[in-house]
Amino acid sequence: ISLKSPYVMQVLSDVMGVPIKVAATEQAGALGAAMCAAVASGVYSSLENAQCAMGQGVRAEYLPNEGRKPHYAGKYEKYRKLGLFLTT
Repeated sequence: ISLKSPYVMQVLSDVMGVPIKVAATEQAGALGAAMCAAVASGVYSSLENAQCAMGQGVRAEYLPNEGRKPHYAGKYEKYRKLGLFLTT
């Protein structure tokens, strides 16, 4: 993921329950496209190899806070109920 607000990245990690790694480059999308092009043109045999050769590392990693799970589960339940209300 490209550089974003630390708060937003932590919330995303908490909500999804997975670690979020922020790329060291500010142009993560462009770098990913270049990696795909390098694999497609035969420069590298796989995306993993391209990432090892071209990747610039990780700027930050956000780990899910399990203590926040009940908070977001409650919010999601409200969201789900409102969605059902709006569609009926």
